[in-house]
Amino acid sequence: MAELIKRVGPPKATDLKGDEFTWTIQLSAAPSREWSRLFSEPAESTVLCHPRRLGMMHQALVFKSDEGHLPTWVQYIDKWIGGANKGMEAQEEAEKQRKAKALTEEEDKQRRIREVNEKIKSL
Repeated sequence: MAELIKRVGPPKATDLKGDEFTWTIQLSAAPSREWSRLFSEPAESTVLCHPRRLGMMHQALVFKSDEGHLPTWVQYIDKWIGGANKGMEAQEEAEKQRKAKALTEEEDKQRRIREVNEKIKSL
């Protein structure tokens, strides 16, 4: 199972233009392409807080916001991280089931081949 990605610590302000800060949130691991896709298609967002309004840089999320909206951003980012992690877990489980089904089908096929060869060996 892939490692779950988590937010590591609070946001950190890195720049200020007018009343708008640039914030960086560190992640526990660099997201895969698939995780990033799931993160960017959340079930819940707002016009103000949407993944399209932030950037992903290796192991960090970067976005611009005034200080007053920061708690809302963090709340949504945590939801999006959780959603992406759940999506990855669901995909991994589906892949595991697909492989188990394929293995069972192959075993059944080999069993039937053995049975038919056993059945006709006296011909």
